[in-house]
Amino acid sequence: MKTYKGFDKNMQCRGFQYEPGKTYEEPTANLCRAGFHACESPLDVFNYYPPATSRYAEVALDDVSDKRDDDTKRVGKKITVGAEIGIPGLVKAHIEYVKVHTTFEHTDPKQATAGNYGAATAGYSGAATAG
Repeated sequence: MKTYKGFDKNMQCRGFQYEPGKTYEEPTANLCRAGFHACESPLDVFNYYPPATSRYAEVALDDVSDKRDDDTKRVGKKITVGAEIGIPGLVKAHIEYVKVHTTFEHTDPKQATAGNYGAATAGYSGAATAG
């Protein structure tokens, strides 16, 4: 699975040393407890590693758990660290991520609560709820 990972300035995460081009394996993967963690959405890495003091890379996460939390953070038993991409690379990757995950089709038409008249019931921000 293509994901993105943050590291400290020394390419470490929680004391574990990483190196671009290397693959690492752990026996278990448990979200926020064990295994290798990375985010599907590139900008979610900022929730864990601040931009001013961190480094970032595209990584391949394998043997991934189905568990999820509040964002796109995932955990796997195996990780391959790709090239370091930095903040400009994260932004570019995020634009592509959004393009791939955007649809113009309604997945649940019942979610629209005010038809075409949402702005009339909620001011200028109501168009976001109109179907």
